[in-house]
Amino acid sequence: MENKVITFLLAILLALGGWNLSQTFELSNDMVLVKEKITQIEKTLDKKSFPKKKSKKKKKKKKKTQ
Repeated sequence: MENKVITFLLAILLALGGWNLSQTFELSNDMVLVKEKITQIEKTLDKKSFPKKKSKKKKKKKKKTQ
Protein backbone atom coordinates (compact mmCIF):
# COMPACT_ATOMS: atom_id res chain seq x y z
CA MET A 1 0.00 0.00 0.00
CA GLU A 2 2.77 2.40 0.95
CA ASN A 3 4.55 1.60 -2.32
CA LYS A 4 1.45 2.57 -4.32
CA VAL A 5 1.14 5.92 -2.52
CA ILE A 6 4.77 6.78 -3.27
CA THR A 7 4.29 5.77 -6.92
CA PHE A 8 1.14 7.89 -7.12
CA LEU A 9 2.92 10.92 -5.62
CA LEU A 10 5.84 10.50 -8.03
CA ALA A 11 3.41 10.33 -10.95
CA ILE A 12 1.75 13.58 -9.82
CA LEU A 13 5.17 15.21 -9.41
CA LEU A 14 6.21 14.17 -12.91
CA ALA A 15 2.92 15.36 -14.38
CA LEU A 16 3.26 18.77 -12.72
CA GLY A 17 6.86 19.02 -13.88
CA GLY A 18 5.84 18.25 -17.47
CA TRP A 19 3.02 20.79 -17.35
CA ASN A 20 5.38 23.42 -15.93
CA LEU A 21 7.91 22.73 -18.68
CA SER A 22 5.26 23.04 -21.41
CA GLN A 23 3.99 26.33 -19.99
CA THR A 24 7.53 27.71 -19.81
CA PHE A 25 8.17 26.71 -23.42
CA GLU A 26 4.90 28.32 -24.54
CA LEU A 27 5.77 31.57 -22.75
CA SER A 28 9.21 31.51 -24.35
CA ASN A 29 7.66 31.18 -27.81
CA ASP A 30 5.27 34.04 -27.07
CA MET A 31 8.17 36.26 -26.01
CA VAL A 32 10.00 35.54 -29.28
CA LEU A 33 6.90 36.59 -31.25
CA VAL A 34 6.54 39.78 -29.21
CA LYS A 35 10.20 40.67 -29.72
CA GLU A 36 9.85 40.13 -33.49
CA LYS A 37 6.80 42.40 -33.60
CA ILE A 38 8.63 45.10 -31.64
CA THR A 39 11.55 44.89 -34.07
CA GLN A 40 9.19 45.25 -37.04
CA ILE A 41 7.47 48.26 -35.47
CA GLU A 42 10.83 49.89 -34.71
CA LYS A 43 11.92 49.39 -38.33
CA THR A 44 8.74 50.97 -39.68
CA LEU A 45 9.12 53.90 -37.28
CA ASP A 46 12.73 54.42 -38.38
CA LYS A 47 11.61 54.61 -42.02
CA LYS A 48 8.98 57.27 -41.36
CA SER A 49 9.99 60.85 -40.77
CA PHE A 50 7.96 62.82 -38.31
CA PRO A 51 7.67 66.59 -38.45
CA LYS A 52 9.50 68.35 -35.67
CA LYS A 53 7.37 69.95 -33.02
CA LYS A 54 7.45 73.69 -32.91
CA SER A 55 8.50 75.07 -29.58
CA LYS A 56 5.85 77.20 -27.97
CA LYS A 57 6.90 80.62 -26.80
CA LYS A 58 6.10 81.43 -23.24
CA LYS A 59 4.14 84.59 -22.68
CA LYS A 60 5.75 87.08 -20.36
CA LYS A 61 3.63 88.23 -17.49
CA LYS A 62 3.23 91.94 -17.13
CA LYS A 63 3.97 93.38 -13.74
CA LYS A 64 1.19 95.38 -12.21
CA THR A 65 2.07 98.95 -11.35
CA GLN A 66 0.42 100.49 -8.36
